[in-house]
Amino acid sequence: MARNRPRSTRLAVALAATAALTLSACGGGSDGGSGSGGSAEPDAVSDGVVNMDLAGPVTSYDPAKGSGFQDAQVAWALYDSLITTDSDGNQIAGLASDWSSTANSATFTLKPDVTCSDGTPLTPEVVAGSLTRLLDPATGYPFLSQTTGGDNPATVTTAGTDQVTVTLEKPWSALLPSLASPFTGIVCAAGVADPTTLQTGSNGTGAFVADTQVAGSSYTFTRREDYAWGPEFADQGEGDLPTTLVMQVITDDNTRANLMETSALQIGAFGSDAWTRFENSTSVSNEISNQTDTFLIFNETPGKVTTDPKVRQAIAQAVNREGLNEVQSYGAGDLITNLGQDSYQCADPSLGDLIPEYDAAAAAEVLKGEKLTVMGANVFAGGDGNSYILSALEAAGVDGTLKNLDNSAYVDAFFSGENDWDVAVLGYGNLLNSLLAAGGFFVGAAPPDGQNLGAVDNAAAATALAAAGTATSEDAACASTTEFQSALMENFDVVPLSTVPVHVLFAGGTSGAVVKGFTQPSTIRISA
Repeated sequence: MARNRPRSTRLAVALAATAALTLSACGGGSDGGSGSGGSAEPDAVSDGVVNMDLAGPVTSYDPAKGSGFQDAQVAWALYDSLITTDSDGNQIAGLASDWSSTANSATFTLKPDVTCSDGTPLTPEVVAGSLTRLLDPATGYPFLSQTTGGDNPATVTTAGTDQVTVTLEKPWSALLPSLASPFTGIVCAAGVADPTTLQTGSNGTGAFVADTQVAGSSYTFTRREDYAWGPEFADQGEGDLPTTLVMQVITDDNTRANLMETSALQIGAFGSDAWTRFENSTSVSNEISNQTDTFLIFNETPGKVTTDPKVRQAIAQAVNREGLNEVQSYGAGDLITNLGQDSYQCADPSLGDLIPEYDAAAAAEVLKGEKLTVMGANVFAGGDGNSYILSALEAAGVDGTLKNLDNSAYVDAFFSGENDWDVAVLGYGNLLNSLLAAGGFFVGAAPPDGQNLGAVDNAAAATALAAAGTATSEDAACASTTEFQSALMENFDVVPLSTVPVHVLFAGGTSGAVVKGFTQPSTIRISA
């Protein structure tokens, strides 16, 4: 029987991620399982080669340039960060053995005897050089505002033979957890000196080094024989690291299942129920992980009918969240009442009272005759959830149009500023497990100048968000977090929907730690 181990998440406050990471998802859009009837028994790994799936093409091997989920998986393989996040959302040691933080600084003590892939030792100066580049606005790090809190200069200093300190000009509560991001992986000196070499090559301290690639199709990495300093996860298995790790771009769950059945793939993440082909397998283990948080958002650009709060409320009343969850994740998701999961720090269950109850009749009184365009990505259940929303609105008398887009087109539709949508499902892969991490999608400038996706104009929410980010105590941060979410939900600027979990399957004698639906490459093991 496949083994199921649910995962919980908890992490400190953080803020505002950018488009591609937010909107990408692992797992394909198939209609579900078929084939062997739940009895597939893949062959054991041979020659130390492990194949795992990847959600899409890689942007760059340079962690400071990455943004999508696939970029995160590659960054985890090639680079270690100072600290990282485990399967339960806790910060654990990466390159740093110890760390401490204040309202505007974080100090790290490095582990001894760490070396770069080119053989040079990891020193505080090497770490400082990498972080200085990362935190320089000129570098163009996509998550800089998440790490520093916007226009907030950072300096990186060293002390002695093993200490590095990052200091911000102004307090920002998200600094420490943001440095656990895979995109903060430390680039060694030669890579910092010539970042162009990082487009298809690597120079870091990770478990693997870049080997070859077929751009947009597959990426091959080779194990470092001397790797002995990686993070230790509680759910890490026994055995050896793969000698070769191949990440294959696979976007369809049935294709993913077919490859696992034929032993062409050993590690795969499923967003549909295609994973059930293996539920009776004795050689396949199954890790269940809530990966994506979903929300209903509205286009509040002047001139749009959805600028009217009564219209937004009626749209929310027209959609049965329980029914949508059944369609969007085959009923496997959990309904959420905050801008994230109930396990995130500062989650306030009382906010569920602000979510409009399903009331089709009340919705029809407001929406009958309105023209609305529903937009969503087809990565979840092939986009059937988007169709469900359209049907619900049409039942309320709406003249509806559906834009069921692949992920690339979906991201472009949001961030190009074309504004050809009224209601959308926002899927957010919140790697920092923070209720404030989605904040940037509701404050600030609208696309293409910013990431306020619906052009929301909510001064109370913006003020509370800033207060939460600069709070110097957990109580103050949580109070402002609740105030921020309340301001948005009372104005019907956003409606929390549900999580979308993935099933990560390990076959052929492989195992690994899973964080937010993603296998950590340094933890992959092949049993003897």
